[in-house]
Amino acid sequence: MSGTEKPLSSKEVSSILDIGDSTLRKWCIAIEEQDYFFSRTDGNRRLFFSRDLELLRNYRKYVQVQNISMSNAAKLVVEGLNGIVEQENEVENKKNTVLSDRSNNEVIDRLMNYIEQQEERQKQQEEFNKALLNKLDEQQKYIEERLNKRDDALMQSLREVQETRKLIAAAEEKREEESKKGFFQRLLGK
Repeated sequence: MSGTEKPLSSKEVSSILDIGDSTLRKWCIAIEEQDYFFSRTDGNRRLFFSRDLELLRNYRKYVQVQNISMSNAAKLVVEGLNGIVEQENEVENKKNTVLSDRSNNEVIDRLMNYIEQQEERQKQQEEFNKALLNKLDEQQKYIEERLNKRDDALMQSLREVQETRKLIAAAEEKREEESKKGFFQRLLGK
């Protein structure tokens, strides 16, 4: 039932099959009892498409040529149609499987490429991190050396200041002693 296919009326199908309207109606009822559905109009009249016409031609062969009962002929044509539909579905499923496999392979290929790119980025990041750690180690050593030199210079300055204070204190003490001697010596008259 293609969207562009023009449906046929009961009169047209009766004329094509060269049977009466009542015969067509009986055949359709027998076929519908096998769970086959003909399209219908809003007024509940049957519409026939090329698939339905082919089914009815096969039905006519079974009933009129081979003298098979109407119910058995209906079973045969519907089962035959179902077999064809199943084969068509199987072919379609195989096509879909092939397309799906191709699609899956494409997805897998894209994922593998993405994973490879991510691994390359990770390696680059690791190399960058190692270089950064080396730089930080060098900076730390430089800072420690500078701090040690500063500490040494500061300690040297403190020692020099202490020595200078000791010298100043010793000089003041000597001056006091001399000034004390000078007073007693002056007092005692030399």
